[in-house]
Amino acid sequence: MPRRAAWRLLAASLITALGGCAGPPEGTSSSPPPARSSSAKPVQFVGFDASEPLVRALRAGKLQGLVSQDPLRMGELGVKTLVEHLEKKKVETKISTGETLVTRENMEEPTVAALLNPPRVPNRNDGSLASQKAKKWRVMVIPKGTTHQFWETLHAGAIKAADELGNVEVIWIGPQKEDDRTTQIQLVQNAVAKGVDGIVIAPLDAKALVKPIEEAIGKGIPVVIIDSGLESSRIASYVATDNYHGGVLAAQRLGAVLHGEGRIILLRYAVGSESTEQREKGFTDTIAKEFPKITYLSQNEYAGPTSDTAQKVAQTLVTRFRGQVDGIFCPNESSAVGMLRALEGAGMLASAR
Repeated sequence: MPRRAAWRLLAASLITALGGCAGPPEGTSSSPPPARSSSAKPVQFVGFDASEPLVRALRAGKLQGLVSQDPLRMGELGVKTLVEHLEKKKVETKISTGETLVTRENMEEPTVAALLNPPRVPNRNDGSLASQKAKKWRVMVIPKGTTHQFWETLHAGAIKAADELGNVEVIWIGPQKEDDRTTQIQLVQNAVAKGVDGIVIAPLDAKALVKPIEEAIGKGIPVVIIDSGLESSRIASYVATDNYHGGVLAAQRLGAVLHGEGRIILLRYAVGSESTEQREKGFTDTIAKEFPKITYLSQNEYAGPTSDTAQKVAQTLVTRFRGQVDGIFCPNESSAVGMLRALEGAGMLASAR
C-alpha cells in the first residue's frame, strides 16, 4: 500500500476511535444550520375599529389597515328609527351604516378622517328610570359595554338624535365589560318594569338575549337592535355595519399586503357575539376563496372582553409563533388594541419611513 494511502487509513481509524470529532468531511461546513431569526420581517397587521391607539399605529405604519365602522351614525339611526316606529311610521327592517377600509394612503381624506376622529361622550350612565318622564318618548339605550371608544361615539350619536328630534329622552345604561350577559338581561327587564316606550340594544349574545327582548316586545315595548344581531324576527329594525363585508375588506387588505401567500393568525373576539362572528366568517371565507396560498398558524383563540385579556392571549401567540407569522387580523377594538400592545412589546411591527 502506498505510504500516503496508509496515512489516510490510519487517520480514518483514529477519527473513528475518537468518536468522529476530528472536523467535518472535506467540502462541508463546520457551522450548524442557521436558525430562523427571531427578528424576522415585520408582521403585517390589520385591525377593526378606529380607536386612538389603533389610528396612531396606522399613521406610524405599524398597521396596514383598519376597517372602520360609523358608530356615530349607528347611535343616531338606532334612536331615530325607534322613534319613527313609535310614531307609526314605516321603517326598514335592516339598515346598514357602512364600513370603510382605512389605510395610511386614505386616512387624511375628509370623509375618512371624520370616521377616525368622531365626537365622543365619556363613559357614564345617563338618565334614570326612577325620574319622571321628561319628553314624549322615553327610550333606553343599552350598549354591550362602556369601556371602549366605540361605545363613547355611539353614545354621542344617540344624544345627537335626541337633540335633533326634541321629543325623546335617552337613558343610556350598559354593563361595564362586554361579557356581562346577566347585567344586560337585567337592564332589559328593568326597562320593561319601569315602562319605557322603547329599547335600543346591542346584544352581547345573539341567543341569550332573545327571551328577555321578546318578552319586552310582547308587553308592547318595541326594540331596535344595533351593532350586533339577535336571532329574532320580532324586532322593529336592525341598524348596524355589514359585518360580514367588513371581514371581507380585512381579508382582501391582508392578502394584498402579503402578496397572496404567508402564514397568519386570526385572533377571534368572543363566542356568541354575532357582529364579530360575522366579521370572522367574512375574513375566513375570503382568505379561502381568494388567497389559497395563505395558511393559518392559529384561528381558534379568543381575545375575551377587554384589551387586557386580549393582550394576554396575544402575548402567548406572538411568543409561540415569533419568526413564523406573516400576518394577523383582529375583528374588534379591544382584540386589536391588545394584539398591538403584544406586537409592539415584542418588536414585531414595522414603522413608517
